[in-house]
Amino acid sequence: MELVNVETWGSELIAPDTPRYDLMRDVRVGDVVLHWVGKNNPMKFKSGMYGASLVARELQPRAGDWFGKPASTIPLTGYTALPRPYLLTDLRNQHQENILDVRKELEREFAEARLTIYFPFQRHPTSGLKNQGYLFKMPAEVVKRVHGLLPDSDWGGFDRSLVAPPVSGQNDVKQRYAGFCADPILKKTIEMQAVGQATAHYEAAGYSVEDVGAYRSYDLLVKRASEERHVEVEGSQGYVQKVILTRKEVAHANEFEPTDLVVVAEIPWERHYDGSNDTGEGIMSVYPDWRPSPENLKPLSYEYYLD
Repeated sequence: MELVNVETWGSELIAPDTPRYDLMRDVRVGDVVLHWVGKNNPMKFKSGMYGASLVARELQPRAGDWFGKPASTIPLTGYTALPRPYLLTDLRNQHQENILDVRKELEREFAEARLTIYFPFQRHPTSGLKNQGYLFKMPAEVVKRVHGLLPDSDWGGFDRSLVAPPVSGQNDVKQRYAGFCADPILKKTIEMQAVGQATAHYEAAGYSVEDVGAYRSYDLLVKRASEERHVEVEGSQGYVQKVILTRKEVAHANEFEPTDLVVVAEIPWERHYDGSNDTGEGIMSVYPDWRPSPENLKPLSYEYYLD
């Protein structure tokens, strides 16, 4: 079970490459990963279990970045949402003693061997059942006693198509921006899907299209007769309320007319056991003759020159 406090989950496990997170090295291909959303999440979701994934590949040492530090990653696949989130309040009300009894039984069983019990829950002195931290082992006995903790009882595969988490409308909270993706390979796959959809859109309208994203401050150069347009393309695996733009992208959109903005949201994806990713068609919105309005721009960082 992993604890997440980000707007997306289900694509990978990621943790700093330090001894504190050595449990990452115990994860194996085919393991089930339960996704627990913590109370400090930016979506304001209630704390609880929201879905599960399968481990697609072995640990990738130093393949990611954790706030500027090298991080290990483990690719996941087949994210499936619970039919209804299993909230912490539900577990406290219905299964608290059952879960904590499992912990006591394991502690008694392994007391003589003096082995560490990486149990995902503990008892808080005042509030009761409480999750422990980022990554812990979920004993099979807990899954057996807590009905509905997995999307299907046999876990023999998924009978529903993969969805990009979080699922819209879950937890009675409006889903917010889910565009950030920490997995660079999946991120690139989603970007390519968005560019492909945008290309098809302009070609259907009679434009010739050239992908210039590798060396220009925009993604597509489209031409039709004497008309030339520059197109900025943004793709997301989830609902989009805002997009991340670089300084050069904003400057170019303000300097060149006409520039269009194309946003492709809710792109479905699936990761295979060989590590490859497949994507499907997302929901495309086209904003023609777009110029970034200053009131809609929010600075995420500043460059500061020392005296």
